[in-house]
Amino acid sequence: MPRLDHVNVLARDGAAMVAFFTAVLDAREGPRPAFDFPGHWLYIDGIPAIHVNYRDAAADPGPGCVDHIAFGVFEHAALAARLAASGYRHEQGSGIPGGVGQFFVHGPEGIKVELQYYR
Repeated sequence: MPRLDHVNVLARDGAAMVAFFTAVLDAREGPRPAFDFPGHWLYIDGIPAIHVNYRDAAADPGPGCVDHIAFGVFEHAALAARLAASGYRHEQGSGIPGGVGQFFVHGPEGIKVELQYYR
């Protein structure tokens, strides 16, 4: 059965993107294959879930085509505290039927991340 393996994010400022995912998801930078282009691999629970690659701002001025990336499920109080401490703009979503709540967090270069929690 297919499963999400990783998300690839193109960034003009890789360090800012790494800082965002570290603050919001507690992702940690880890080993990355020796590609012939710069980037970062961020690990969540030991899995390289987020690949950040650099792009040339002059060649591609848009923020990309990803509307949002969703991660879950987190414990509500700990997630709310992490988001408050992160300093990134975020808002409460309307939730998902079946008892899952959500926050939307806005990061560098227009990226939006949905973080889910049990209500």
